[in-house]
Amino acid sequence: MLTSNELVFRDETRNTVQKVLARRTASWLPSTPQFSPDTSSRNAFLSLYIDTYSNGFYTLQSLLTDSAPNGHLQVSVDAVSLAFMAYQLNRQDLVPLANQRYLAAIRSLGIVMRSSLQANDAANQSLTDETLQSVLLLDLYEKMAYQPHPESEFPGSWLSHVQGALSIVRSRLTAGFSNPTTQQLATRTVIALTLSCGAAGIPIPEALIGLYNDLDSYVRGAKWTFIGLLISLINLRADMNNGKLDSSDIVQRARDLYEELSHAEGKIPRSWWPQRRDTSEAVVFGRYYDVYPGHYATQVFNAYRIMRLDVCSIIQKFDPSSEVSETITEVAQAICAAVPQFILPHARSQNTLPFSPLQILECSGVLTPLYAASQNTQDPVMRAWILRTLVYMADNGIKLAQSVAQVVMFLPELDNYNTKLI
Repeated sequence: MLTSNELVFRDETRNTVQKVLARRTASWLPSTPQFSPDTSSRNAFLSLYIDTYSNGFYTLQSLLTDSAPNGHLQVSVDAVSLAFMAYQLNRQDLVPLANQRYLAAIRSLGIVMRSSLQANDAANQSLTDETLQSVLLLDLYEKMAYQPHPESEFPGSWLSHVQGALSIVRSRLTAGFSNPTTQQLATRTVIALTLSCGAAGIPIPEALIGLYNDLDSYVRGAKWTFIGLLISLINLRADMNNGKLDSSDIVQRARDLYEELSHAEGKIPRSWWPQRRDTSEAVVFGRYYDVYPGHYATQVFNAYRIMRLDVCSIIQKFDPSSEVSETITEVAQAICAAVPQFILPHARSQNTLPFSPLQILECSGVLTPLYAASQNTQDPVMRAWILRTLVYMADNGIKLAQSVAQVVMFLPELDNYNTKLI
């Protein structure tokens, strides 16, 4: 049952959110691009998302250089570039064109894949790399285009593309993982399908676990370790949903997973850890905030925090006497402390108002952690701060913050996986 404070909070913030959602979100990009929509979108996607923000597509540029000018990879890049501009950078006028390019990419890719099934020689290796990259780009398109809201359902295409990618990877020899391009594409396949399985609430396929194990001797790092732990958590959730475990087994597996999480998080390089800054700014929760070396380090720490919150919620549900509430509070506070670095004008030299395109991406990257903190905290003051922060982001060009604010208000039990983000 909601407390009186929480009822007041919901009543006040509901009106605030509705006003913001009724407002027209400003676009910080020129209304009339100097170049064609395809060209300007491609330039923005490749320079901002691929080269600056993302760590998952570093082989794309070399594959593009060697690909046919009008081939499926080029068309797939056009589609996801338009989706990037439309959904990430608020160019809603580009949605119809993005959809057209997406359908064209699917048709082009389908032709190539059918012909590829008839070719098994080594000369087809580069084509297979291009094909796999195109499939992963179309998966990215789907996830960019998905807008979480109370009526939204899990999109089946989130599984179809990455399941196809898994089939392509598994059809090749594991010795190929010594090749950096093949390794990166296979790694991206593992990450994308793991997240999709989590969103769908289904167990991780044995083929995906096998691929993770095959790659484990090639891939290292905090993010890769995290994916292995996420696989364990998703399978635990699936076993719980299927009634395969009693409460004692659930608690034991959750506690074991929590210990593994703590151990892995402790191995994150010290150079990634944040610097704390005290402040009296009203937009900061708890009178302090943390500044990380970059958005990637922030994402890694927050990914571990989201999982810790999920594991703690499992323990708390099946063992109410356990003392995990303090951990939940600490983790939620750490998530809140990671946000102001991206929105305060003076927190970093590159911060601006209105937000720059890179800030829009960086803020989008903290939406899922903020939702997880709101979902798990028992502090109505923190919940109110999170919603105000989402409203502030929405007011300053973060369109996705509108969707997450709706979810926080109207569907607080939605899985973290479904609140996005890539």
